[in-house]
Amino acid sequence: MIGHPLKVRELIEAIDRGEILLPEIQRAYVWKGPQVTKLIDSLYRDYPSGQILLWDTADLPVTKVIEGVEIQPGSQNGHPKIVLDGQQRLTSLYKALREDAKDLEVYFHLGNEQFQLYLARLKADPLWISVRDVLNNKKTDLKTLREIEGKLGTNIDDDMKDVYLDRLQRLRRVGDYKYPIEIFKTDDYNQVTELFVRINSGGTRLRAAELVLAQLALRLPGALVDTFEKAIDEYDELGYELDARFLIRALIVSGTGQSRFRYLSDFWKKDSEEFRKVWQRAKRGVDTAVNFVRQNAGFESSDWLPSLNALIPLAAYFERHNAITGDIEHGLLQWFYVASLRGRYSSAAETAMDEDLKAIQSEDPISKLMRNTLGPDEKIEVSADEFDDAGWKNPLFPMTYAVAKKRGAKDWFKGMALSQDVAGEDHQVEIHRIFPKALLKERGERRKDIDEIANLAFLMARPNKQINKREPLEYLSEIADEHPDRLIAQSVPMERRLWTLDKFQEFLAARRQLLAKAVTDLLQNPACRSSRVLVER
Repeated sequence: MIGHPLKVRELIEAIDRGEILLPEIQRAYVWKGPQVTKLIDSLYRDYPSGQILLWDTADLPVTKVIEGVEIQPGSQNGHPKIVLDGQQRLTSLYKALREDAKDLEVYFHLGNEQFQLYLARLKADPLWISVRDVLNNKKTDLKTLREIEGKLGTNIDDDMKDVYLDRLQRLRRVGDYKYPIEIFKTDDYNQVTELFVRINSGGTRLRAAELVLAQLALRLPGALVDTFEKAIDEYDELGYELDARFLIRALIVSGTGQSRFRYLSDFWKKDSEEFRKVWQRAKRGVDTAVNFVRQNAGFESSDWLPSLNALIPLAAYFERHNAITGDIEHGLLQWFYVASLRGRYSSAAETAMDEDLKAIQSEDPISKLMRNTLGPDEKIEVSADEFDDAGWKNPLFPMTYAVAKKRGAKDWFKGMALSQDVAGEDHQVEIHRIFPKALLKERGERRKDIDEIANLAFLMARPNKQINKREPLEYLSEIADEHPDRLIAQSVPMERRLWTLDKFQEFLAARRQLLAKAVTDLLQNPACRSSRVLVER
């Protein structure tokens, strides 16, 4: 059903009154500054800017206000409608144009008709003016021009003044831009869920996770905000970016023993209390899996994991087992490292996951997990050739970090243990080239060699002053004289003749050998150094 077009200022007023709301299934506000200024530029030039799709239902799901809105009690005049398409545009306009909004200060240049988010340097040019001030009639156009003349220290000639006045009037008309409004009136949650996902996936084939996430938010009011988002925030604080789709998969596994999203249909038959119990079990398993990988595997951040999917079988295991022995820790770590390194879930992920979930339910889960992951003749080892041309995106790279962690690696210059669980940006772990990039480029070395894992080391932030353009022989010798263990922990060849630029290729070959041995040792003896065994949840 087509509704009456609404002006931008009318939409802002309706948002203020709480007559336009968001369903929980809407993602957070994500637009960046250039997207906001481009939107306002389009309205200024009267370009088409799409339509706004609203949902009208008597059976309101749990909703939220648009970011930055504070609804005054008793201000709502009509039945609220819910945004299905247009959240980013509406939020941008509200933040940029509402009189007392503070988030987005958009400025307009009267001379070149460009839009820009406010920066202090704009003050140097009086022709930059606040879009918000113009649209909210803070001053007349003539007064605006007089103020500009005062700042310029000269009068604007009449012809240019007419041009500026015309541009100010066009800018003011942004508030009168009319958005086509389409209202989708239905109380059928299945219909609106599918419509929402189709709109927000650009008309492409629906991803099962998106449809499930939307249905979950609509069918179980409050679940997404009160439970999932709280859990997402908890994991994020620990350095693990586990989104709602990941948690839904964990929920399905907990309730059905299967990983595929289609099995969530079983949950629609459960009441909220049953759903809550399944979710509590699932979350306990995920909590323990995250703690295990952070503390025992050495990955303090999900950024190190080639695939988050490997966490799902771990969560399922910990949901079934309250304690682990040293042997179990060894087996789980070995499986986790091998599965991550060999891309267990890189293709046919759900099939592989279901095989592993079935293994976990068996009497000998770890042996079966390993048989699922390794080929019949495949050995648990890594060769030096695998490091040849392997860059930081290769699954071998996080394994080298795990090795460094297991060996108690310290920053070469500060002497502090490498960790991401630290305060301050200066102490965060960063990736640095042992042979500086600038020196290698001058010699014409290949980019792949410069960025190969064998030329990368883990150091705390900002060691550039110590390294800068210094040859490795110079700064590595200083470290080796005082703290050779710091280099050995990161598999640096200790033959100093290899630390010169003309021996760069020999250095890479030697370090590949050392890294291959170190990673193989990790895979074969994963719990070999001060791992903390989780004994209970």
